[in-house]
Amino acid sequence: MQQKQPHTNRVSIRRRAKIVAKQRVMRCLLPVMEAVLICVLPIILIAGPIQTYIYSTGQLLFPIVLFVAAVILLIMPLVYGLMGFLMRVLTGERPPLLCVFDGLAGVENYLRSVKLGLCIFVHIVLWMIIPIAATAGYCYLMLLRDPAILENAEKLYQLILQMSGLYLVIMIPFLARILRYFIAYPMMMRDRSLGAWQATRQAARAFKGHNLHLIVLVVSFFGWQLVGMWTMGIGTLFYWGYLLSALLMYFWYLEHPDGGENQQSESIPEQKQE
Repeated sequence: MQQKQPHTNRVSIRRRAKIVAKQRVMRCLLPVMEAVLICVLPIILIAGPIQTYIYSTGQLLFPIVLFVAAVILLIMPLVYGLMGFLMRVLTGERPPLLCVFDGLAGVENYLRSVKLGLCIFVHIVLWMIIPIAATAGYCYLMLLRDPAILENAEKLYQLILQMSGLYLVIMIPFLARILRYFIAYPMMMRDRSLGAWQATRQAARAFKGHNLHLIVLVVSFFGWQLVGMWTMGIGTLFYWGYLLSALLMYFWYLEHPDGGENQQSESIPEQKQE
């Protein structure tokens, strides 16, 4: 059972996780960004045709089903490989980029990654219901108060900006909740007998008592999100590689409060002497 740690220790763990993660990622900056790109490239490729289909037909059901299928059957297996790739980077290795495709290598790995991806996707959808409902409710109230907004381009643009800002603010604590489930990847890599749903439940419990610090961790990356926007998405590749690496290091330090001097882990990165 995980021992409850003092507030100061939790802050120290969060800061140390970020520092070590950044050092490791910077050593393999280009491969890390390429690995993240491999995961998001399928979304980029299908986004255009999906938008074209929606604009030309006005139908939403088929594009939504296609997108969800692509996420579960292709993106999530790639994320499985990406997490393994980042774990090796955090140990000081320079893994080959082909490691990102480990979730697609073999029927067993693929089925495990798809099952885990499906479970994580379900959790993501459930946690996103509240931010989406709150934003939609705000939009409804504004339109109810002033229906003319739809006929005024400037007012409509302002409403869209307000909704985007509101959604981002509300989404921060929920994003922290969602990120916890990505720790299920190293858990399943460590224990091949662990089921997908059980892994996500254990991943959520692993951060019990650290939710506030996890939110602070997510907020601390806001600047890197802005850099990603200003660089036309290029900086976003570093942002996600850095954020997921910091999350992995955070989890590893929770399991190894002594810094790993007396414990070894087969799948969670350990800090090596510089």
